[in-house]
Amino acid sequence: ETMSAEFAQMNTALSALTGFSMGASSIVDLAIQVDPLISASCAHQLAEEVRLRDEAVAVASAAEVVVLFLGLPARLESEGYDRDDIDLPAEQLAVLDAVRATNPNVVVVLSNGGVVALPFARDVPAILEGWLLGQAGGGATADVLFGDVNPSAKLTETIPLRLSDTPAYLDFPGEFGHVRYGEGLFVGYRWYDARNLAVAYPFGHGLSYTTFSHTDAAVRVTDSGDLEVTVTVTNTGQRDGREIVQVYTSLPGSTVQRPVRELKGFASVALTAGQSREVAVTVRRADLAYWDIRVDDWIVEGGEYTVEVGASSRDIRSSVTVAVEGDPVAFPLTRESSLAEAIAHPVVGEMVQGALRQMMATVEGLESVMPEGVSMDRMMMSFPIGRMSGLTGDQVSPEMIDGLIAMANAPQQ
Repeated sequence: ETMSAEFAQMNTALSALTGFSMGASSIVDLAIQVDPLISASCAHQLAEEVRLRDEAVAVASAAEVVVLFLGLPARLESEGYDRDDIDLPAEQLAVLDAVRATNPNVVVVLSNGGVVALPFARDVPAILEGWLLGQAGGGATADVLFGDVNPSAKLTETIPLRLSDTPAYLDFPGEFGHVRYGEGLFVGYRWYDARNLAVAYPFGHGLSYTTFSHTDAAVRVTDSGDLEVTVTVTNTGQRDGREIVQVYTSLPGSTVQRPVRELKGFASVALTAGQSREVAVTVRRADLAYWDIRVDDWIVEGGEYTVEVGASSRDIRSSVTVAVEGDPVAFPLTRESSLAEAIAHPVVGEMVQGALRQMMATVEGLESVMPEGVSMDRMMMSFPIGRMSGLTGDQVSPEMIDGLIAMANAPQQ
């Protein structure tokens, strides 16, 4: 704790000393005068950081383009413990600011195992995300920087603006060794899209030294029930390159909770400059299914699906719709089942709907208790069928309800 406090004080002193031109020994003396609690070792480290920063500024001022490497040191990132934030070290950001002040043509190369905040994203011409570079990382980075290789990678996770925007922010690290996975289905881009949050860079994003267009998107249902999505991709730039076509689906008005869009397939296509090619992506019917807790099984919900084709989750180029036939769901009814569930039941649904119409026609005064412009049906749909006898008097008896439930749950031939 003492060392952490010293480093914090050292950073404060470092900020105060920025711009001073003096020798290392003078900086040590002045740093200790600024805050006597700073130890001599920390003060020497402060002086070394100032010296290195000045050296970087001197080199940058004489260069046409600056390549600045930033990243997370081992003390901030490991497999054995979790990070406390998503920030790059303050001293690295200070170097970036100092270098940019003397030469704005800065290419930032990142080395990090997990996402980091990029407050400078709009202030530098280019960022190359290297993640955790392996043994050949240096050569690979040089190949991309010098254009020997045209990059084609896409982000597999969203880069947020701040830690507090992330899905698990309120649930992690939890309490007493227990973590609640409160985000549910809304992991990653699903969370940011559902909340319409601004992000630094979206899931699936990735630039290239060329550009691509997506046109003529179409979708059809195959004999096996899969969706075959086709789109024409054209390399509209001057360099050969590779595009990753991403296919997302959604079901507006779904009866279950769903993300705004979900990645269901993708394809990689290599194109020479000016070349066009039709790309096909198959979305399996099984991948459209949700887990229905009523029947403990995967179910494909029927309806008009939206199929989006794009270059990232926030860069949708084409959108088409397709009708998908749903799976029959014979879920068990109980006295606690709602009237809406009974009407939707494939066996007794029509019978219940007919009985409801007849009951509504004979019971007087029901509509008068509802607010103006609101139908009685809206409230009735959430009413448990086991309590219908109390609402309708002698029109529906408990025995009639039990008989309806038995009919719905009987084995079907």
